[in-house]
Amino acid sequence: MTIAIVSTGGTISSTDTDGADASPELQSEDLVEAVPKLGGLTDLVTEDFATIVSHHYTIEQMYELTERIRELDADPSIDGIVVTQGTNTLETVSYFVDLCYDGDTPVVFTGAMRNPSLTSPDGPGNLLTAVQAAMDDNAGEMGVLVAFNYRIHAARGVTKTHTTNPDTFRTPEYGPLGAVEEDRVRWYRQPVGRDPTFDPDSDRLTRDVSTVVVSADMTPRLLEAAGESDAVCLGTMGAGHLTETIIPTMEELHADGVPIIASTLCPEGELLRDTYECYGCENTTRSLCYYSDLNLRKTRIKTILALASDRLEEAFVPPEA
Repeated sequence: MTIAIVSTGGTISSTDTDGADASPELQSEDLVEAVPKLGGLTDLVTEDFATIVSHHYTIEQMYELTERIRELDADPSIDGIVVTQGTNTLETVSYFVDLCYDGDTPVVFTGAMRNPSLTSPDGPGNLLTAVQAAMDDNAGEMGVLVAFNYRIHAARGVTKTHTTNPDTFRTPEYGPLGAVEEDRVRWYRQPVGRDPTFDPDSDRLTRDVSTVVVSADMTPRLLEAAGESDAVCLGTMGAGHLTETIIPTMEELHADGVPIIASTLCPEGELLRDTYECYGCENTTRSLCYYSDLNLRKTRIKTILALASDRLEEAFVPPEA
């Protein structure tokens, strides 16, 4: 069995510089050498896709990474793929790939919260977990995965929950798909309700999809400015509720044909459909917005791919007006 390690930078590949700050300079071979156990576990091939901090990731780079993963999937000598990257966009990059990839080769993302120069760096353990997950016979059926702190998550549901704690990646409400315990992969459940696979036109991929967070008594200025975008992703209060100050602007955008995709800012639960009927409750939201069951960051990624594939109606529950 051969596992491909694709390094893209991030904390897991960072070292201290003369200025005492961490910079992503380690190569994929360096990451493997830091985990001696990997050498006796399986055959490995390494490559360096990029050396960037993840908050500089572009939509174009996400697409290029997806294309590279597709190439590796087509290589019969590769049995699993592990991607290492920074944690700031790990949940969105892995979800981008998940939405575009329908290959049989398991794909597992991982990273680190503590760089190799710090006490108890978590990168080596996370890399080992990711390789073990990619080697498992059931991994290819689970969609793109994220391995962190010995847990295995679906890319669709996982999110970063803490700014510095190594136990930062969690799947709210549903929990992880599995875990690695005593070098054994244990699966707790299988993902259900998988998203359709998108095949976007790369020339139509756009970063001009705005995100707006709804807050109490906010002015409509942010939403007015976002109206120049290809679409607006709206983080609503509670179960899909809006402050009344922005509703007239939302009505204007809706009339102008600007797609508005609503999600909740709550880490658990979904948007309601017919519990409240007040002005600005979900009856208003349903008449003006597509409905998303993802967090705001992933809603934007899915919107970008849906627009580039002409599949917005399929990607989200459409407005009912």
